[in-house]
Amino acid sequence: MRRAPILFSLLLLPVSGLLAQDIEKEAQKPSREEQLQKRAETLAEEAAQREAPGEEASWEDVLAHPDDIQLNYRYARAQVRRGDVKGAAATLERILMVAPGQNEIRLFYAVVLYRLDDLVEARRELETLKGLPLPDALRREAEKYLKAVESRLKRTHLSGGLSLGFEYDTNRNASPASGRRLFGDTPLTLTGTSKRRDDTSILGIADVSVRRDLPFQAVPEVFGSFSYYQAEQTLAKDLNLKAYSLRTGGVWRAGRARITPALLFDHVQLAQSTFLRNRGAEARLDWRFTARTNLFLQLRDVYQDYVPTRDIPSADERTGMQLDLAAGSEHLLGTRMKFGTVFGYTLKHARKRYDAFDRWVAGINHSLLLGRGAFLLTSFTTNYDLYDRADVAISRGYRRDTTMRLDAVLGAPLSIIHPRLKDLLWTFDYEYYQALSSVENYAYTNNKIAAMLSYRWEAGL
Repeated sequence: MRRAPILFSLLLLPVSGLLAQDIEKEAQKPSREEQLQKRAETLAEEAAQREAPGEEASWEDVLAHPDDIQLNYRYARAQVRRGDVKGAAATLERILMVAPGQNEIRLFYAVVLYRLDDLVEARRELETLKGLPLPDALRREAEKYLKAVESRLKRTHLSGGLSLGFEYDTNRNASPASGRRLFGDTPLTLTGTSKRRDDTSILGIADVSVRRDLPFQAVPEVFGSFSYYQAEQTLAKDLNLKAYSLRTGGVWRAGRARITPALLFDHVQLAQSTFLRNRGAEARLDWRFTARTNLFLQLRDVYQDYVPTRDIPSADERTGMQLDLAAGSEHLLGTRMKFGTVFGYTLKHARKRYDAFDRWVAGINHSLLLGRGAFLLTSFTTNYDLYDRADVAISRGYRRDTTMRLDAVLGAPLSIIHPRLKDLLWTFDYEYYQALSSVENYAYTNNKIAAMLSYRWEAGL
């Protein structure tokens, strides 16, 4: 009888961890979704570079009919579809030595050189075409690529993108699967808005980047970028998110190695209030192990400055350094598939030891080019978190979390509908998330679907 009024009075206090949603997951959501969108856009660009419509031709066909120009041309297009762009350049060069008047083949050769980043030779071929009488469609295509080459040859490059979309979550507030929440090891039944709530949101992602090419082989470029993320919830307004991110750094090359160090700053708002500021640095090492395998190592050290808000007055208890270390690989499987692995470790410091943890990460990912610029990107990641202390306001048991995330993104350029929509990318994303925990407050599942429409641009200065 005496315990009831004590519990009632404690429920009125702003105690860490009482909110149903997973706060650490909310803080990382903008960065995670921006990275996923960039991966999709990179894969879309790779898929576009593999596109070369036309009939297939094999090397055996070429050997049987070596003087057949159209057969050799079809074989060069088949090489591009397989990802053998260097081989296609050699085939096209051989054709043009025999038949220099084949303007369509010369244009394709210029495009292949452009994709190989041989910009001087690509410009020479396009300038040759510019002085010839061409059909209107061929001339427009040649002028488009000549403009792109001239832009790439400039030392300063601006690029940017805009993505708009829709998202639906089946458990947006991360409500515990048990339907209860512990308070001092006493289970309390969830009521009202603490229960599992599905919700929709409107998403917006925008970014702009600048890159400056340097006249040094070892340090070829420096860069800077700014990105903006916003998610407006339909019902759970206390989970509205905004994030501003700045990043600047450079690239250093040595043989097969590429090192990219950068400084970063993030400003995250939750429900229109400043919630988190990240300040830190990161560095990534990429090493071309073989022609088909890339290995990487990434280090990120960030000071996370959490700011108390009206809904989370104890947020500053999470303030502290976070160190992330990741290593992995990327393997080309055939001509249209790529497989990747990642293993990582995170060390999180916090003012309150019950918010500090060690995290072990393992994941795999797979990308598949489907043709006509379409692609499928899938990934599976699991984390194991060990917290330093028990939060006795919730439970005397030490918190141990195992989380699993399965993600699948299907994307395609809208050129499959109309050629003039080639600069627009459509993506559809499904995510399944499950958190298992020794403290039932943090055990929950969520299904998410999202659809995005993206546009990218690039210009040289």
